[in-house]
Amino acid sequence: MVADEILFRYTSAAVMVSFMLVRGYFSRRLGGEPVATGRAQVRDRTYYRLMVAVYILPFAYVLTSWLDFAHVSLPPALRWMGAPLAFGGVAMVWWTHRTLGRHWSGILELRENHRLISSGPYRYIRHPMYTGFFMMPVGMALVTANLLVALLQIGVTIAMYLARVADEEAMMIDRFGDEYRTYVRQTGRLLPRLRTGRP
Repeated sequence: MVADEILFRYTSAAVMVSFMLVRGYFSRRLGGEPVATGRAQVRDRTYYRLMVAVYILPFAYVLTSWLDFAHVSLPPALRWMGAPLAFGGVAMVWWTHRTLGRHWSGILELRENHRLISSGPYRYIRHPMYTGFFMMPVGMALVTANLLVALLQIGVTIAMYLARVADEEAMMIDRFGDEYRTYVRQTGRLLPRLRTGRP
Protein backbone atom coordinates (compact mmCIF):
# COMPACT_ATOMS: atom_id res chain seq x y z
CA MET A 1 0.00 0.00 0.00
CA VAL A 2 1.40 3.39 -0.99
CA ALA A 3 2.11 5.98 1.70
CA ASP A 4 -0.60 8.38 0.51
CA GLU A 5 -3.26 5.68 0.73
CA ILE A 6 -2.23 4.92 4.31
CA LEU A 7 -2.64 8.62 5.17
CA PHE A 8 -6.08 8.67 3.57
CA ARG A 9 -7.08 5.68 5.68
CA TYR A 10 -5.78 7.28 8.88
CA THR A 11 -7.66 10.45 8.00
CA SER A 12 -10.88 8.50 7.45
CA ALA A 13 -10.45 6.80 10.82
CA ALA A 14 -9.84 10.16 12.52
CA VAL A 15 -13.06 11.58 11.05
CA MET A 16 -15.14 8.62 12.21
CA VAL A 17 -13.58 8.45 15.68
CA SER A 18 -14.16 12.20 16.10
CA PHE A 19 -17.80 11.81 15.10
CA MET A 20 -18.33 8.87 17.46
CA LEU A 21 -16.74 10.77 20.35
CA VAL A 22 -19.01 13.77 19.75
CA ARG A 23 -22.18 11.66 19.53
CA GLY A 24 -21.16 9.51 22.48
CA TYR A 25 -20.37 12.49 24.70
CA PHE A 26 -23.62 14.32 24.05
CA SER A 27 -25.74 11.15 24.15
CA ARG A 28 -24.48 10.42 27.66
CA ARG A 29 -25.42 13.94 28.75
CA LEU A 30 -29.09 13.43 27.88
CA GLY A 31 -31.30 13.34 30.92
CA GLY A 32 -34.55 11.52 31.41
CA GLU A 33 -36.73 14.54 30.69
CA PRO A 34 -40.34 13.59 29.84
CA VAL A 35 -41.30 13.44 26.16
CA ALA A 36 -44.32 15.55 25.20
CA THR A 37 -44.83 14.40 21.61
CA GLY A 38 -43.18 12.29 18.91
CA ARG A 39 -43.70 11.02 15.36
CA ALA A 40 -42.83 7.89 13.38
CA GLN A 41 -40.53 6.59 16.08
CA VAL A 42 -40.24 3.04 14.70
CA ARG A 43 -39.21 4.44 11.30
CA ASP A 44 -36.73 6.82 12.93
CA ARG A 45 -35.11 4.08 14.99
CA THR A 46 -34.70 2.03 11.79
CA TYR A 47 -32.98 4.95 10.04
CA TYR A 48 -30.86 5.56 13.13
CA ARG A 49 -29.59 1.97 13.03
CA LEU A 50 -28.91 2.25 9.29
CA MET A 51 -26.93 5.44 9.88
CA VAL A 52 -24.85 3.71 12.55
CA ALA A 53 -24.17 0.79 10.19
CA VAL A 54 -23.06 2.92 7.23
CA TYR A 55 -20.97 5.20 9.43
CA ILE A 56 -19.10 2.16 10.73
CA LEU A 57 -18.44 1.02 7.14
CA PRO A 58 -15.34 3.24 6.64
CA PHE A 59 -13.59 1.24 9.35
CA ALA A 60 -13.70 -1.73 6.95
CA TYR A 61 -11.99 0.53 4.41
CA VAL A 62 -9.42 1.60 7.00
CA LEU A 63 -8.61 -1.79 8.51
CA THR A 64 -9.07 -4.27 5.67
CA SER A 65 -8.85 -4.65 1.90
CA TRP A 66 -12.46 -5.87 1.65
CA LEU A 67 -13.72 -2.68 0.00
CA ASP A 68 -10.80 -2.17 -2.36
CA PHE A 69 -12.85 -3.53 -5.27
CA ALA A 70 -14.94 -0.31 -5.11
CA HIS A 71 -11.93 2.04 -5.25
CA VAL A 72 -12.07 4.77 -7.89
CA SER A 73 -9.14 6.82 -9.11
CA LEU A 74 -9.24 10.45 -7.91
CA PRO A 75 -6.46 13.03 -7.89
CA PRO A 76 -4.82 13.21 -4.44
CA ALA A 77 -5.53 16.96 -4.23
CA LEU A 78 -9.24 16.29 -4.69
CA ARG A 79 -9.19 13.55 -2.07
CA TRP A 80 -7.51 15.86 0.45
CA MET A 81 -10.23 18.44 -0.16
CA GLY A 82 -12.62 15.98 1.42
CA ALA A 83 -10.81 16.06 4.77
CA PRO A 84 -11.77 19.62 5.84
CA LEU A 85 -15.29 19.00 4.52
CA ALA A 86 -15.68 15.83 6.61
CA PHE A 87 -14.12 17.38 9.74
CA GLY A 88 -16.29 20.44 9.13
CA GLY A 89 -19.32 18.14 9.22
CA VAL A 90 -18.17 16.74 12.57
CA ALA A 91 -17.72 20.31 13.84
CA MET A 92 -21.25 21.20 12.68
CA VAL A 93 -22.66 18.18 14.53
CA TRP A 94 -20.74 19.23 17.67
CA TRP A 95 -21.99 22.84 17.40
CA THR A 96 -25.56 21.65 16.92
CA HIS A 97 -25.39 19.28 19.89
CA ARG A 98 -23.87 21.98 22.07
CA THR A 99 -26.63 24.43 21.09
CA LEU A 100 -29.49 21.95 21.58
CA GLY A 101 -28.26 20.52 24.87
CA ARG A 102 -30.97 18.37 26.46
CA HIS A 103 -33.43 19.22 23.69
CA TRP A 104 -31.63 16.85 21.29
CA SER A 105 -33.10 13.48 20.40
CA GLY A 106 -32.08 10.92 17.80
CA ILE A 107 -35.73 10.40 16.87
CA LEU A 108 -38.55 12.88 16.24
CA GLU A 109 -39.78 13.90 19.66
CA LEU A 110 -40.14 17.04 21.76
CA ARG A 111 -39.58 17.32 25.49
CA GLU A 112 -42.23 18.79 27.78
CA ASN A 113 -40.10 21.89 28.40
CA HIS A 114 -38.97 22.16 24.78
CA ARG A 115 -38.39 25.68 23.50
CA LEU A 116 -37.65 26.92 19.99
CA ILE A 117 -33.87 27.18 19.57
CA SER A 118 -32.73 30.06 17.35
CA SER A 119 -29.14 30.54 18.52
CA GLY A 120 -25.86 28.98 17.38
CA PRO A 121 -26.23 27.41 13.92
CA TYR A 122 -30.02 27.67 14.28
CA ARG A 123 -29.70 31.40 13.82
CA TYR A 124 -29.04 30.72 10.13
CA ILE A 125 -30.41 27.26 9.28
CA ARG A 126 -33.22 25.11 10.66
CA HIS A 127 -31.54 21.70 10.31
CA PRO A 128 -27.81 22.11 10.96
CA MET A 129 -27.48 18.50 12.12
CA TYR A 130 -28.49 17.34 8.65
CA THR A 131 -26.06 19.85 7.15
CA GLY A 132 -23.28 18.19 9.13
CA PHE A 133 -24.53 14.75 8.13
CA PHE A 134 -24.31 15.70 4.44
CA MET A 135 -20.86 17.30 4.80
CA MET A 136 -19.36 14.19 6.41
CA PRO A 137 -20.29 11.54 3.81
CA VAL A 138 -19.43 13.81 0.89
CA GLY A 139 -16.06 14.50 2.49
CA MET A 140 -15.57 10.81 3.27
CA ALA A 141 -16.48 9.89 -0.32
CA LEU A 142 -13.58 12.04 -1.51
CA VAL A 143 -11.07 10.93 1.14
CA THR A 144 -11.78 7.21 0.74
CA ALA A 145 -12.28 7.38 -3.06
CA ASN A 146 -14.49 4.36 -2.49
CA LEU A 147 -17.72 4.09 -4.46
CA LEU A 148 -19.42 1.73 -1.99
CA VAL A 149 -18.69 3.98 0.99
CA ALA A 150 -19.92 6.99 -0.98
CA LEU A 151 -23.16 5.43 -2.25
CA LEU A 152 -24.18 3.91 1.08
CA GLN A 153 -23.34 6.88 3.29
CA ILE A 154 -24.78 9.53 0.98
CA GLY A 155 -27.76 7.37 0.01
CA VAL A 156 -28.84 6.61 3.59
CA THR A 157 -28.35 10.26 4.57
CA ILE A 158 -30.56 11.45 1.70
CA ALA A 159 -33.21 8.82 2.48
CA MET A 160 -33.28 9.77 6.17
CA TYR A 161 -33.49 13.46 5.36
CA LEU A 162 -36.34 13.05 2.87
CA ALA A 163 -38.26 10.74 5.22
CA ARG A 164 -37.93 12.94 8.30
CA VAL A 165 -37.65 16.62 7.49
CA ALA A 166 -41.30 17.26 6.55
CA ASP A 167 -42.53 15.46 9.68
CA GLU A 168 -40.02 17.36 11.80
CA GLU A 169 -41.17 20.74 10.53
CA ALA A 170 -44.85 19.77 10.88
CA MET A 171 -44.20 18.74 14.49
CA MET A 172 -42.52 22.07 15.18
CA ILE A 173 -45.45 23.99 13.65
CA ASP A 174 -47.88 21.99 15.77
CA ARG A 175 -45.90 22.90 18.88
CA PHE A 176 -44.82 26.49 18.20
CA GLY A 177 -47.30 27.70 15.57
CA ASP A 178 -46.68 31.18 14.16
CA GLU A 179 -43.41 31.49 16.07
CA TYR A 180 -41.98 28.64 13.99
CA ARG A 181 -43.57 29.91 10.76
CA THR A 182 -41.81 33.25 11.28
CA TYR A 183 -38.58 31.40 12.00
CA VAL A 184 -38.98 29.41 8.75
CA ARG A 185 -39.23 32.64 6.75
CA GLN A 186 -35.97 33.88 8.28
CA THR A 187 -33.82 30.77 7.82
CA GLY A 188 -32.86 28.16 5.24
CA ARG A 189 -33.25 24.43 5.72
CA LEU A 190 -29.66 23.30 5.17
CA LEU A 191 -27.88 26.49 4.09
CA PRO A 192 -28.36 30.10 5.19
CA ARG A 193 -31.11 31.91 3.33
CA LEU A 194 -29.86 34.43 0.83
CA ARG A 195 -30.77 37.96 1.90
CA THR A 196 -32.53 39.97 -0.78
CA GLY A 197 -32.65 43.30 1.06
CA ARG A 198 -36.45 43.25 1.07
CA PRO A 199 -38.28 43.54 4.43
